[in-house]
Amino acid sequence: MEQRKHERNKRYGWLVLFSMINWLAIGLAVWKIDPDNISDFIFPGSYLPMGILLAGGIFWLLSIVTLSAVRALRWTLGIITFMYLRVWGLGSVFNGVLILGLMVAWEVYIYRAGTLKTIGETEH
Repeated sequence: MEQRKHERNKRYGWLVLFSMINWLAIGLAVWKIDPDNISDFIFPGSYLPMGILLAGGIFWLLSIVTLSAVRALRWTLGIITFMYLRVWGLGSVFNGVLILGLMVAWEVYIYRAGTLKTIGETEH
């Protein structure tokens, strides 16, 4: 048990470092860069550089909170999807609730599938 705790602490430190660097980059981008300069960077109206920075920041933050890269990636995709819907004028409270419901249902499904798999393994 001590070895697993040590590995988590070691991993947690790197996650905090990457998260701090990413959020610092987000802060500098908000402070120094005009939104009109990055709105049409690759795709018109996409704000792609800021979207990538925010996705990275949210991912690292959720990786710290959940200590699961897969779970953090799922929730990051949901949050970024809602943010882009807001940028394009399609994001409403209803869409936010639907995305949140989808994410929660996905988590419950994965949790239940893992529980049923574990129960099936112990019966044999």
